[in-house]
Amino acid sequence: MKRGIFEIVVVGFLFPLASIANGQMGPCDCPPLAERPIVEVDDANGLGTGNAVWSCDTLYVLTETVFVNPGDELSIMPGTVVQGRSGIVIDTLTFTLPNGNPSPRLDYIFSQEAGSLVVSAGATIIAEGTVNCPIIFTYEGDPMDGSSGYDVRGKWGGLILCGDGQLNTFDGNDEVEGVVDITGQNRHVYGGDGSLHPSSGILRYLSLRHASTSRGISQFENGLETNALTLCGVGPQTTVEYIEAVASGDDGVQIFGGLVNVRYLGLAFNAEDGLEYDQGWQGNGQFIFSITDELNGAGEHGGDYEGDDYEEFDVDMTFMPYSNPMLHNQTYIGKGDATAIRMHNGAGVRMQNSLFVHYDLGIDFEDEDPCDAWELLLFGETQIRNNRFWAIGDSSGISEMILYNEGYVFNGQEEIEAHFIENNNYAANPQFDADFTSVEGHITDAINLAPTLDSNFTVTPAYMPADPWFVPVDYIGAFNADGSNWLTCWTYMEQLGLFGEWVDPEVGSTGCTYDFACNYDAEATVDDGSCEVTSCAGCTWSEADNYDPDAFWDDGSCLFTNSGTCAEDINNDGQVNTGDLLIFLAAFGMICP
Repeated sequence: MKRGIFEIVVVGFLFPLASIANGQMGPCDCPPLAERPIVEVDDANGLGTGNAVWSCDTLYVLTETVFVNPGDELSIMPGTVVQGRSGIVIDTLTFTLPNGNPSPRLDYIFSQEAGSLVVSAGATIIAEGTVNCPIIFTYEGDPMDGSSGYDVRGKWGGLILCGDGQLNTFDGNDEVEGVVDITGQNRHVYGGDGSLHPSSGILRYLSLRHASTSRGISQFENGLETNALTLCGVGPQTTVEYIEAVASGDDGVQIFGGLVNVRYLGLAFNAEDGLEYDQGWQGNGQFIFSITDELNGAGEHGGDYEGDDYEEFDVDMTFMPYSNPMLHNQTYIGKGDATAIRMHNGAGVRMQNSLFVHYDLGIDFEDEDPCDAWELLLFGETQIRNNRFWAIGDSSGISEMILYNEGYVFNGQEEIEAHFIENNNYAANPQFDADFTSVEGHITDAINLAPTLDSNFTVTPAYMPADPWFVPVDYIGAFNADGSNWLTCWTYMEQLGLFGEWVDPEVGSTGCTYDFACNYDAEATVDDGSCEVTSCAGCTWSEADNYDPDAFWDDGSCLFTNSGTCAEDINNDGQVNTGDLLIFLAAFGMICP
């Protein structure tokens, strides 16, 4: 991404030069984190946030589960940092079944609740960051200097949006997992017919880090956990794009029902799954990146595609609406024994033009429930078309790329393989660097995800998306072969060192390509983020006692004897006033001889 002439890169973020000149080190003219006054945000005894604007001149700390109540709107400005308090468990409640046997259910008792933000059905959130100025959600006390690696998980609750979209649960509604509304207002209930709340607002350029908390284990032995971002029955007019979810203690993004569409999701090193959906989600998704590190406890599946809550006896008798989103242009990267995609509990998908690399198993296609992933394939709901797999299992054999599992249909494997082959899915080498190494949650050997330009990764017209919501691109996976990466300039992933620079060996080399910088490299063709303006900074005012003729940028160090007056008294009238400011502004930007 070409950066403006008045910006430099520091630790993965863009910092305007004006901010540095004013002694600020935060992005987009926001004060440094240490200088922002802290405002502790609680739920105000059930009143929630009210109509509010949160800005980057303040650090907000969620001290408990905080709701945006129905009818209210919360606006979060670019550059704002929201931190959540960690929960402290002091006891565990156990239960006994009617037959006297112990129940699997466990309830945790907290001396301190984890901080979460829940946008109730009928409420609105406008959290619209920018590529140079993302909005960050993390844990209370995060130093925000890159020292917290992806091995730091489960430090606060998460961000949850609720809507009235259709679900396939028995009653058509549900309660947010891992959240309790202690006021009894049921602000954590979601689901309905989708007619009242088609939009929950805007989420754009959000970085969600180190989230997820658990309230215990249900009687069905499922953890009652929050995720980094949870979308519950959210409507199709909600904007969700340019979201990263890193180091969640559960899933990165989980979607329960509704028709919400998502685009540009970066899901990295979450404890369980990158993307999980359930309860009849039928939206769209495009440009989704998921990376797991099973060797270091960071990921069981790249994607966990679920359809219903049959195992909890909470599903409509028709099992409808089916979970059946359209997912295009995904890239899933694994390490260790993880599975790229698990399809179970009635999951369907219309998946196209996606890429899966370095997993022990590609698609785990389960057939255990009465209406499971197998039945959705038979019904024609599932369509897996024009996807590529590489380094899956030991050899990328077809039974490693797609596996019929947990079922009793004698020719199940043959049927799913036939569908797989007939729809142009096969193994192909993307010829990129998907291998990475890390130490204590920090990347020591980066990846490079621009695929080859050969015909195996070029999308033909037959597989271009028909739905106008999708961006029509002619490449397989989430990233263009031209080397551009929509996860740079604003993400924590980049700050952790995940991405290496892509350089076409026939074109040139990396370096600082901006001629205003001290270390400008005239031979570099790809900027590597190394540009800096400090080594050539000094006093550029020729009238100053310490004028430096070699300095290119003024660093505010000029000293003036000025006949006994202060240096700021430019017009020598004995005081610093508007006249001095006008003289300075008139000269601002001039090149001194």
